[in-house]
Amino acid sequence: MPQGPFGGKPPLGVIYNTSMSRADSALALAELYGFEGKRESRMGAVCVVGAGLGAAIYCDMVGRFYQLGAMRNSNSVLPVGLAAVDPLPADPAMVGPAVSRKNEKGEPQYVHSIRKVSDTSQAEAVLRNGVIFNADAVVILSAPATYLAKSLDLTGVMDLYKSRVKRLVIVDAGEPQRDVAALRRILDEWPGPVFYCSKAVGDSVAYPGASIEKDFEWAPAHPVVDAYRAYRTMPYDAPTYDAAAAHFAVHPDSGYFQLSEAGRLEVSDSGAVTFVAAAGGKVRSLSVDAGQKEKLLESMKAMVTAKPVAPQRFRG
Repeated sequence: MPQGPFGGKPPLGVIYNTSMSRADSALALAELYGFEGKRESRMGAVCVVGAGLGAAIYCDMVGRFYQLGAMRNSNSVLPVGLAAVDPLPADPAMVGPAVSRKNEKGEPQYVHSIRKVSDTSQAEAVLRNGVIFNADAVVILSAPATYLAKSLDLTGVMDLYKSRVKRLVIVDAGEPQRDVAALRRILDEWPGPVFYCSKAVGDSVAYPGASIEKDFEWAPAHPVVDAYRAYRTMPYDAPTYDAAAAHFAVHPDSGYFQLSEAGRLEVSDSGAVTFVAAAGGKVRSLSVDAGQKEKLLESMKAMVTAKPVAPQRFRG
């Protein structure tokens, strides 16, 4: 069994491919760092596709917000991938307030190292590298599949994904897929288990806006709170599309989710995604156990609102 640097099995690596365009995306990012703080998983890579530089800066800021203490070395900084197309897409409005926020001294409220496109990592490479540097990994796809599909062309990647990626979780928030050909390729060629987190999953469990108002009192300024408040007029409860998918990706055996029989995903020319039961299919569709919704929500809240944890060394 692979060992962590200080003994024991290393945490599961999470590769998060996102557009960071909805409140649930910011919640999922906080949740994943909450899991990391409890050593239940670790952030292997964050890759922004379908959004601009500001979204990459935001992901960098959130990562550094959860990085307490001095960095041991450059490897302790999570690289953020960005699909650097020309021209870049517009930034999601919700990331603007956090990116531009200043403290009482007029300095940036949140530390970040990304200031220009060249400060980010190549999208398909950072997706691959997130798997390379983790013995076991999961991939959450909540963005155009363009660069995850491109990563399949990198040398050795198909064998790498087959041996290390335990599951690919595809998020459907009800928005048309922006790269139909790429998603179809992923569904045809992906070498491991695929799980479909439909819009109904996120709609069935809403994250309470009241938690944003009261459960972050420990942080005078928090980039996830800033994004949630900017996404829509408060108060509101946000669907948990990415947050639910992240929870399943890390804890598939929690008992909070139910799985369909095997099937396949059909992607229409207009970008609509439909799950179809089919013998021999490699996709399974998720649903939330009706009797476990409150427990799932409480578990998500605990991770989303968790305080940053200083790195610790453990002896095996």
